[in-house]
Amino acid sequence: MYASAAPAGLTSDLFGQAWGFVQLAAVVSFTGLAADWLVDSGLSLRGTPIVTGAVGLYAGTWFWSLGGWDAGPTVGGYPLLPALLGALAVTAVLKLIGLAVAGPRW
Repeated sequence: MYASAAPAGLTSDLFGQAWGFVQLAAVVSFTGLAADWLVDSGLSLRGTPIVTGAVGLYAGTWFWSLGGWDAGPTVGGYPLLPALLGALAVTAVLKLIGLAVAGPRW
């Protein structure tokens, strides 16, 4: 008798949003793990590659847009090359911080 609207969380766009989140997680995970494997930051903290991938996605995309370059291949609208280069830069900074904290080795 009384028709009520469906809750906002049960819309047909829910799958689209979930799929977009899965694509974002894939880009962040891939770039973070690849950068950690290539540079080896030396930090054995859980979740470090994911954080470096997320920060690298933001920083790399920002820096890439300053140059006005083409973003290259994308996954779900997230560019891979700027994200990978950003993650490499963040991992390199973490490596330098780790070396500075360790002090001299002689």
